[in-house]
Amino acid sequence: MFAGFDGVGKGLHIALEAWLDSPASRDGILQICDEIEPEFARKFESSLSHPSIVRLGFRDDIPRLMRDADVLLMPSLQEGFGLVCAEAIGSGCVPLASDACTEMCRHLQNALIHRVGDVATLRQQITDLYSSPELLARLRANAIASRADWTWARAGQVLAGAYDEAAARSLHPAGLLVRMARNA
Repeated sequence: MFAGFDGVGKGLHIALEAWLDSPASRDGILQICDEIEPEFARKFESSLSHPSIVRLGFRDDIPRLMRDADVLLMPSLQEGFGLVCAEAIGSGCVPLASDACTEMCRHLQNALIHRVGDVATLRQQITDLYSSPELLARLRANAIASRADWTWARAGQVLAGAYDEAAARSLHPAGLLVRMARNA
């Protein structure tokens, strides 16, 4: 599946090309979740009309769809934080992500990573998972096992640890000397 705004920055055009050039497009389905801008739809009409492409439009049940999907195609050209990758990992949907969104994606552990814009590698990754159910099962199991590392509770623990460390440093004698010198 592909989930995200269809802008060029999210790489939907890359996902379409890699998908359609892979053997998975012969008997698999690529679900596209979100609205597709009319200009993009016109430009990629022939790809979007392929029988293996299903346009679902905007959805509010992405986690459910991800639980039923094998992979998330996330070939972003740019990304602030790939929240959709966290959703995929938490759902057991293996991210095939560009190196622009790899905060939580670990190559050959819980995801497959490709360079930004690298259609050939993404196509090969789709093909590898299509032809190797064992690899897909291992990556899916690892994604599910790593999901606890990407919860809000875990983020709170990491933040609390950072505050504790900062507080400990400010109380360190060297830190006290610096503060005393600034106040003098």
